[in-house]
Amino acid sequence: MTKTIFCIFTLGWLLARPALQAANESTPFNPENFRHREVRAVRLDQPLVIDGFLKEELYTRPPHTTFIQLEPDNGEPATEQTRVWVGYDNTSLYIGARLLDSHPDSIIGYMSRRDRGSASDEFQVAIDSYHDHRSGFFFVINPVGSIQDGTISNDGNMDDTWDGVWYRKTRIDDRGWTVEMRIPFSQLRFHSDGSENIMGIAFGRQIQRRNEHSLNYYQARGESGLVSHFATLRGIEQLQPPKRLELLPYVTGGYSALPSEKANPFYHGKDSHFGFGTDLKIGIGNNLTVDATLNPDFGQVEVDPATINLSAYETYYEEKRPFFVEGSNIFQFGNGGPTNRFGFNFSEPDFFYSRRIGRAPVRYPAGDWVKLPTATEILGAAKISGKLPGQISLGGLTAVTQREFAEVRDSSGAISKVEVEPLTGYSLARLHKEFDDGREGLGMLATVVKRSFADDALRELLNDQAFSGGLDGWTFFGPDRNWALGGWLGLTHVQGSRDRITSLQQNSSHYFQRPDATHLTVDTTRTSLTGYGGRFMLNKEQGHVTFNASLGFLTPEFESNDLGFTFGTDRINEHLVVGYKWWDPGKIFRYAALNLAHTTNHNLEGLKINEMVFFFGYLQFLNYWNVNWFSGWGPQTISDTKLRGGPLVVSPDGLFMHGGIDSDRRKNVTLEIGGGWNRSSVGARGWSARLELGWKAGPNLRLRGEVRYRVNREMDQYVTSWSDEQATAMYGRRYLVAQLDQKTFSSEFRFDYTFTPTLSFQAYLQPYFGTGAYSHFKEFTRPKSYDFMEYGQDNGSTLETTEEGDYILDPTGGDDGDSHYLSNPDFNYKSLIGNAVLRWEFTPGSTLYIVWTSNAGDYRNPGDMDLPRDLRHLLSQASDNVLAVKVTYWLGR
Repeated sequence: MTKTIFCIFTLGWLLARPALQAANESTPFNPENFRHREVRAVRLDQPLVIDGFLKEELYTRPPHTTFIQLEPDNGEPATEQTRVWVGYDNTSLYIGARLLDSHPDSIIGYMSRRDRGSASDEFQVAIDSYHDHRSGFFFVINPVGSIQDGTISNDGNMDDTWDGVWYRKTRIDDRGWTVEMRIPFSQLRFHSDGSENIMGIAFGRQIQRRNEHSLNYYQARGESGLVSHFATLRGIEQLQPPKRLELLPYVTGGYSALPSEKANPFYHGKDSHFGFGTDLKIGIGNNLTVDATLNPDFGQVEVDPATINLSAYETYYEEKRPFFVEGSNIFQFGNGGPTNRFGFNFSEPDFFYSRRIGRAPVRYPAGDWVKLPTATEILGAAKISGKLPGQISLGGLTAVTQREFAEVRDSSGAISKVEVEPLTGYSLARLHKEFDDGREGLGMLATVVKRSFADDALRELLNDQAFSGGLDGWTFFGPDRNWALGGWLGLTHVQGSRDRITSLQQNSSHYFQRPDATHLTVDTTRTSLTGYGGRFMLNKEQGHVTFNASLGFLTPEFESNDLGFTFGTDRINEHLVVGYKWWDPGKIFRYAALNLAHTTNHNLEGLKINEMVFFFGYLQFLNYWNVNWFSGWGPQTISDTKLRGGPLVVSPDGLFMHGGIDSDRRKNVTLEIGGGWNRSSVGARGWSARLELGWKAGPNLRLRGEVRYRVNREMDQYVTSWSDEQATAMYGRRYLVAQLDQKTFSSEFRFDYTFTPTLSFQAYLQPYFGTGAYSHFKEFTRPKSYDFMEYGQDNGSTLETTEEGDYILDPTGGDDGDSHYLSNPDFNYKSLIGNAVLRWEFTPGSTLYIVWTSNAGDYRNPGDMDLPRDLRHLLSQASDNVLAVKVTYWLGR
């Protein structure tokens, strides 16, 4: 029967082909005819065998064809034909494709581990399962079976942190290559009422040797959005998928060799651990999912990079733990609508920063020897996410971390336990509704943090409880959604002891203690702070002209750091960006964009704190080499943060520029060169250089090396401050700054070998060298100026160096008792971080990890960089090594 149907189809195609060719010759190709297309899915009597052979009855039916180039010749037919078939049963969606190629020997397929792009030919599928024209899932596979997958939000934001459980197979033959996929409906989210399930769908093809990307629909250059252009998938009817239930138990164990803790009686230079737990996914209907975890393992596979932070602010690290990474886009707040989200000199706060949960304890108790937990144990966590009928998105998260204690041994040998982190509960709720087919949206977010203390000393370091909430939304307007307006408004409220709230008012995010501020004052009787913030942005979404404008504000009391992240407050920020894009290839450039921006910051007292003008752009040559740059100039203003709670002082004018050149990514050898330069009117200056080389040394092996070098001189680097009644002009304190000459050399080397698409090995090595030498110690002599008194040079002041290399500073000289002792702030920090990971996905969703990490550090010769000597010192240090094994096994349907 199958052979008969196939013969009839083939005969019909041969008879119709001359007429079709004649019609094509007489009718010019018009890509506008390929907008809003429709794809039909066929119900299958039995599941497809996912083997890449395309031999089942589904493939005797007419395929979905005609792909249109997105690049390089936008709007022209694809140079090679692609045929796609879609089928389904009650459990899964099936997709098969025949990707014809006139030169099959030129097909490019590199193996890489999951979600690592490989610069290969690709077949791409994206599914808008809710048919909301804004969100979806994507699945990508190359000719040798390496895959990428993830989620789409805000009509174009791609997030590859979601790892679905789906089945696939590819084959290369003398006609091109084939793909078969089975995507279980349990991995998608959709509304099901027993009738037809309408979805959006897109197919894409990448032909790497031509840099050609084609789609099954037409999207003109300059048109924003992604999901809103998808074809409509029809034909999925009377769907009765099974109940969704997934179980992911795990077992983990490890051993640590810790030479740095050899003398510590709590470790004796070694440690070990063993753990087990499980993750659980339960489907509530087809559109909501509950994720729960019991006794979770929230360790991350790759370590954080080394840094030196000389600012007053906390370092922000990316989340890498799978439970928090997967599906995190549901909790994003305030970024819907406009597709350009510039942030010039405005640190937009996060209401949810998941690394707060399970962080390192905040307290380090005093003692001769201390055994401190490296992280706070998470007793349990759960999430709910999905989309309800009526285009309502829902998300919720709750987690509980246990009370942590450090073991402390004093000089007598007595051991005690000290609370270093309280029992804490974290909760987050997110609700969002879209209107008018995604043209408008309105949402809310709320967070709660509550702590239970056993030791009141901890209440001086942490808030008792914290609340935050906000509204966000967007609207598109214009006949083709030419413009977008988006924004958010939020508030925060924290409560704690008087000592805690007094300390909070004076930390680097607030600086209420500024003596010359007319709108701020430290209130030692307060037990709470309530702050407000917001930001609104207008963006031109279509066309050659770029236009973006924004206005944002944060009141001084805004504080989201219990479950979010706030850098600084007391700001009113505005920016305006205009630019132009050329996307039609010319004689030299394939693409070009130039932009000019202006931005200012004021505090809520109305003082201008910062002003900048930026010029930046991007050029792509016809040979696919790229040039980018970002430059800026700022006039003299005043700073309310330079002295870290001190009075206003002048911030000098300055300018900077940085940029880079990178080569054609299609090639086996790739090159990136970058650098920067900055200078101010008072002598501050610096430069940097970066070189990166990549080599695809075969279909399985990829090597990458990067080297960075930076030299920087600051003329007024903050050092410290102390009280002195004689410093009347500076409100009774002396604020010490210095010239800082800083050098940084860092490199990064990566080795990736992929044995099969499901078995890979990656190694990572980062040597890091950073030095800083302080000199010309001086203090500001009056506010709103750039006037100094240099120690040992001006006004009879003295600067003495002790035998240990520290300093004694006396602002007046003599024996009047106003001298100040300063430990030498010079530094020479060296580290060597290594990381190696073997990943084996032995069945879909089930993975074995073997992870090795190594860390060595050295601090000798502060202030002086000598790379050969420093490297010898670093290599002579014994490193801490950790070997860990983790096995997860997926049980689901």
